Amino acid sequence: MSILSTISRGKRPRHIFALVYGTDGVGNSTLCSHTPNPIFIGAEKGTEQLDVARFPQTESIGELLAQIRALQNEKHEFDSVALDSLDWIEPLIWKAVCDEGKVETIEQYAAGYGKGYVRALDLWRTLLRELSILNEKMHVLLIGHAQIKSFQDPELPAAYDRYQLKINDKAAALVREAADAVLFARFETDLVKIRRSKPRAGGEGNRIMYTESRPGWDAKNRFNLPFVMPLDWKTFRRGNSGLLRAQGQRQRQG
Repeated sequence: MSILSTISRGKRPRHIFALVYGTDGVGNSTLCSHTPNPIFIGAEKGTEQLDVARFPQTESIGELLAQIRALQNEKHEFDSVALDSLDWIEPLIWKAVCDEGKVETIEQYAAGYGKGYVRALDLWRTLLRELSILNEKMHVLLIGHAQIKSFQDPELPAAYDRYQLKINDKAAALVREAADAVLFARFETDLVKIRRSKPRAGGEGNRIMYTESRPGWDAKNRFNLPFVMPLDWKTFRRGNSGLLRAQGQRQRQG
Protein backbone atom coordinates (compact mmCIF):
# COMPACT_ATOMS: atom_id res chain seq x y z
CA MET A 1 0.00 0.00 0.00
CA SER A 2 1.37 3.39 -0.99
CA ILE A 3 1.97 5.92 1.75
CA LEU A 4 -0.04 8.36 -0.38
CA SER A 5 -3.18 6.36 0.47
CA THR A 6 -2.91 7.64 4.08
CA ILE A 7 -3.55 11.25 3.03
CA SER A 8 -6.82 12.69 4.36
CA ARG A 9 -8.67 15.82 3.35
CA GLY A 10 -11.18 18.22 4.91
CA LYS A 11 -12.10 19.14 8.47
CA ARG A 12 -11.76 16.52 11.21
CA PRO A 13 -14.45 16.52 13.90
CA ARG A 14 -12.83 16.39 17.34
CA HIS A 15 -13.42 17.27 20.95
CA ILE A 16 -12.57 20.74 22.20
CA PHE A 17 -9.46 21.56 24.24
CA ALA A 18 -9.91 25.09 25.58
CA LEU A 19 -8.56 27.45 28.21
CA VAL A 20 -11.10 29.86 29.68
CA TYR A 21 -9.67 32.54 31.96
CA GLY A 22 -10.92 35.88 33.16
CA THR A 23 -11.68 38.32 35.91
CA ASP A 24 -12.99 37.22 39.31
CA GLY A 25 -16.61 36.07 39.38
CA VAL A 26 -17.19 36.41 35.65
CA GLY A 27 -18.65 32.90 35.36
CA ASN A 28 -16.01 30.58 33.92
CA SER A 29 -17.18 27.67 36.09
CA THR A 30 -20.78 28.30 35.08
CA LEU A 31 -19.78 28.20 31.41
CA CYS A 32 -18.07 24.83 31.91
CA SER A 33 -21.06 23.47 33.85
CA HIS A 34 -23.11 23.81 30.66
CA THR A 35 -20.82 21.57 28.62
CA PRO A 36 -22.12 18.08 27.75
CA ASN A 37 -22.21 15.80 30.83
CA PRO A 38 -19.35 17.52 32.67
CA ILE A 39 -17.24 16.43 35.60
CA PHE A 40 -15.07 18.88 37.54
CA ILE A 41 -11.59 18.14 38.85
CA GLY A 42 -10.26 20.26 41.70
CA ALA A 43 -13.58 22.05 41.93
CA GLU A 44 -13.23 25.33 43.84
CA LYS A 45 -15.91 26.89 46.02
CA GLY A 46 -17.35 28.59 42.95
CA THR A 47 -18.98 25.31 41.92
CA GLU A 48 -20.73 24.65 45.24
CA GLN A 49 -23.94 26.22 43.90
CA LEU A 50 -23.72 24.34 40.60
CA ASP A 51 -25.41 20.99 40.06
CA VAL A 52 -22.35 19.18 38.69
CA ALA A 53 -20.37 16.01 39.30
CA ARG A 54 -16.95 16.52 40.85
CA PHE A 55 -13.99 14.54 42.12
CA PRO A 56 -12.86 15.29 45.68
CA GLN A 57 -10.08 17.86 45.83
CA THR A 58 -6.70 16.17 45.74
CA GLU A 59 -3.61 16.92 47.79
CA SER A 60 -1.00 16.00 45.19
CA ILE A 61 -0.30 16.13 41.48
CA GLY A 62 -0.07 12.32 41.56
CA GLU A 63 -3.69 12.04 42.73
CA LEU A 64 -4.75 14.54 40.08
CA LEU A 65 -3.09 12.50 37.33
CA ALA A 66 -4.76 9.35 38.72
CA GLN A 67 -8.18 11.01 38.33
CA ILE A 68 -7.40 11.97 34.74
CA ARG A 69 -6.18 8.45 33.90
CA ALA A 70 -9.32 6.94 35.41
CA LEU A 71 -11.35 9.04 32.96
CA GLN A 72 -9.06 7.86 30.17
CA ASN A 73 -9.31 4.16 30.90
CA GLU A 74 -12.54 3.39 32.74
CA LYS A 75 -16.14 3.40 31.51
CA HIS A 76 -18.14 6.44 32.65
CA GLU A 77 -21.00 8.71 31.66
CA PHE A 78 -19.08 11.97 31.22
CA ASP A 79 -18.41 13.81 27.95
CA SER A 80 -16.52 16.85 29.31
CA VAL A 81 -13.98 17.50 32.03
CA ALA A 82 -13.21 20.89 33.59
CA LEU A 83 -10.10 21.58 35.68
CA ASP A 84 -11.00 24.28 38.17
CA SER A 85 -8.56 25.90 38.31
CA LEU A 86 -4.97 26.26 37.08
CA ASP A 87 -4.29 28.47 40.11
CA TRP A 88 -5.05 25.41 42.26
CA ILE A 89 -2.90 23.04 40.17
CA GLU A 90 0.26 25.12 40.26
CA PRO A 91 0.81 24.81 44.05
CA LEU A 92 0.43 21.02 43.72
CA ILE A 93 3.17 20.99 41.09
CA TRP A 94 5.43 23.20 43.17
CA LYS A 95 4.88 20.97 46.21
CA ALA A 96 5.89 17.92 44.17
CA VAL A 97 9.08 19.70 43.09
CA CYS A 98 9.88 20.66 46.69
CA ASP A 99 9.23 17.12 47.95
CA GLU A 100 11.46 15.70 45.24
CA GLY A 101 14.29 18.08 46.10
CA LYS A 102 13.69 17.87 49.86
CA VAL A 103 13.49 21.66 50.08
CA GLU A 104 10.98 24.09 51.53
CA THR A 105 10.58 26.43 48.55
CA ILE A 106 10.78 25.94 44.82
CA GLU A 107 13.55 28.54 44.61
CA GLN A 108 15.79 26.26 46.72
CA TYR A 109 15.44 23.24 44.39
CA ALA A 110 18.82 21.95 43.12
CA ALA A 111 20.65 24.92 44.65
CA GLY A 112 18.45 27.48 42.97
CA TYR A 113 19.10 29.46 39.77
CA GLY A 114 15.54 28.82 38.59
CA LYS A 115 15.99 25.05 38.36
CA GLY A 116 12.84 24.46 40.40
CA TYR A 117 10.70 26.29 37.86
CA VAL A 118 12.34 24.32 35.05
CA ARG A 119 11.48 21.07 36.84
CA ALA A 120 7.91 22.32 37.36
CA LEU A 121 7.59 22.75 33.58
CA ASP A 122 8.30 19.02 33.19
CA LEU A 123 5.30 18.26 35.41
CA TRP A 124 3.14 20.74 33.50
CA ARG A 125 4.10 18.93 30.27
CA THR A 126 3.15 15.60 31.83
CA LEU A 127 -0.24 17.00 32.87
CA LEU A 128 -0.91 18.50 29.44
CA ARG A 129 0.11 15.26 27.72
CA GLU A 130 -2.36 13.26 29.83
CA LEU A 131 -5.09 15.80 29.12
CA SER A 132 -4.32 15.57 25.41
CA ILE A 133 -4.83 11.80 25.56
CA LEU A 134 -8.11 12.33 27.42
CA ASN A 135 -9.13 14.89 24.78
CA GLU A 136 -9.44 12.05 22.28
CA LYS A 137 -12.67 11.00 24.02
CA MET A 138 -13.84 14.10 25.95
CA HIS A 139 -13.96 17.87 25.80
CA VAL A 140 -11.24 19.32 28.05
CA LEU A 141 -11.67 22.79 29.57
CA LEU A 142 -9.09 24.48 31.75
CA ILE A 143 -10.27 27.29 34.00
CA GLY A 144 -7.93 30.08 35.01
CA HIS A 145 -8.01 33.47 36.69
CA ALA A 146 -6.58 36.67 35.28
CA GLN A 147 -4.25 39.12 36.94
CA ILE A 148 -3.12 42.54 35.75
CA LYS A 149 0.64 42.70 35.19
CA SER A 150 3.02 45.10 33.55
CA PHE A 151 4.13 43.93 30.12
CA GLN A 152 7.17 45.16 28.24
CA ASP A 153 6.49 44.88 24.52
CA PRO A 154 9.88 44.71 22.78
CA GLU A 155 8.53 46.89 19.97
CA LEU A 156 7.39 49.71 22.26
CA PRO A 157 9.46 52.12 24.39
CA ALA A 158 7.37 51.76 27.57
CA ALA A 159 5.59 48.95 29.41
CA TYR A 160 1.82 48.77 29.76
CA ASP A 161 -0.66 46.79 31.88
CA ARG A 162 -2.45 43.77 30.50
CA TYR A 163 -4.48 40.81 31.76
CA GLN A 164 -2.38 37.65 32.08
CA LEU A 165 -3.00 34.12 33.29
CA LYS A 166 -2.41 33.88 37.04
CA ILE A 167 0.32 31.25 36.98
CA ASN A 168 4.04 31.27 36.20
CA ASP A 169 4.66 32.93 32.83
CA LYS A 170 6.46 29.96 31.26
CA ALA A 171 3.81 27.53 32.50
CA ALA A 172 1.14 29.84 31.09
CA ALA A 173 2.89 29.77 27.71
CA LEU A 174 2.79 25.94 27.70
CA VAL A 175 -0.93 25.89 28.51
CA ARG A 176 -1.77 28.47 25.85
CA GLU A 177 0.19 26.53 23.26
CA ALA A 178 -1.59 23.25 24.10
CA ALA A 179 -5.12 24.66 23.87
CA ASP A 180 -7.09 24.91 20.63
CA ALA A 181 -8.86 27.96 22.03
CA VAL A 182 -7.80 30.51 24.64
CA LEU A 183 -10.82 32.55 25.70
CA PHE A 184 -10.53 35.69 27.80
CA ALA A 185 -13.73 36.41 29.75
CA ARG A 186 -14.76 39.67 31.38
CA PHE A 187 -17.74 41.86 32.16
CA GLU A 188 -18.62 44.19 29.32
CA THR A 189 -17.66 47.73 30.36
CA ASP A 190 -18.36 51.17 28.92
CA LEU A 191 -16.84 54.50 29.84
CA VAL A 192 -19.49 57.08 30.70
CA LYS A 193 -18.69 60.79 30.54
CA ILE A 194 -20.74 62.94 32.94
CA ARG A 195 -20.30 66.65 32.19
CA ARG A 196 -16.75 67.70 33.12
CA SER A 197 -15.97 64.83 35.49
CA LYS A 198 -13.60 61.99 34.70
CA PRO A 199 -15.11 59.12 32.70
CA ARG A 200 -16.59 56.39 34.88
CA ALA A 201 -16.91 52.70 34.12
CA GLY A 202 -20.42 51.46 33.55
CA GLY A 203 -22.14 48.38 32.25
CA GLU A 204 -25.17 46.11 32.41
CA GLY A 205 -23.32 43.07 33.81
CA ASN A 206 -23.09 41.36 30.42
CA ARG A 207 -20.43 38.64 30.35
CA ILE A 208 -18.38 38.31 27.19
CA MET A 209 -15.33 36.42 25.96
CA TYR A 210 -12.69 37.39 23.45
CA THR A 211 -11.27 34.85 21.02
CA GLU A 212 -8.32 36.84 19.62
CA SER A 213 -5.36 38.54 21.28
CA ARG A 214 -5.14 42.27 21.76
CA PRO A 215 -2.61 44.40 23.70
CA GLY A 216 -4.75 44.03 26.84
CA TRP A 217 -4.99 40.21 26.91
CA ASP A 218 -3.99 36.86 25.36
CA ALA A 219 -6.54 34.87 23.36
CA LYS A 220 -6.67 32.65 20.29
CA ASN A 221 -8.88 30.19 18.46
CA ARG A 222 -8.46 27.69 15.64
CA PHE A 223 -12.14 27.67 14.70
CA ASN A 224 -12.68 30.96 12.85
CA LEU A 225 -14.81 32.31 15.69
CA PRO A 226 -15.95 35.95 15.91
CA PHE A 227 -13.69 38.30 17.86
CA VAL A 228 -16.12 38.70 20.78
CA MET A 229 -18.93 36.38 21.92
CA PRO A 230 -21.31 36.05 24.86
CA LEU A 231 -19.85 33.94 27.69
CA ASP A 232 -22.19 31.09 26.86
CA TRP A 233 -21.52 27.47 25.95
CA LYS A 234 -24.40 27.23 23.46
CA THR A 235 -23.00 30.15 21.48
CA PHE A 236 -19.51 28.68 21.56
CA ARG A 237 -20.89 25.28 20.51
CA ARG A 238 -22.68 26.77 17.50
CA GLY A 239 -19.37 28.24 16.38
CA ASN A 240 -17.84 24.75 16.59
CA SER A 241 -20.72 22.62 15.31
CA GLY A 242 -18.42 20.55 13.11
CA LEU A 243 -16.27 19.63 16.09
CA LEU A 244 -19.24 18.33 18.06
CA ARG A 245 -20.64 16.14 15.30
CA ALA A 246 -18.89 12.97 16.46
CA GLN A 247 -20.09 13.38 20.03
CA GLY A 248 -23.67 14.04 18.87
CA GLN A 249 -23.60 10.84 16.84
CA ARG A 250 -22.31 8.88 19.84
CA GLN A 251 -25.08 10.24 22.08
CA ARG A 252 -27.77 9.35 19.52
CA GLN A 253 -26.40 5.85 19.15
CA GLY A 254 -26.37 5.49 22.96
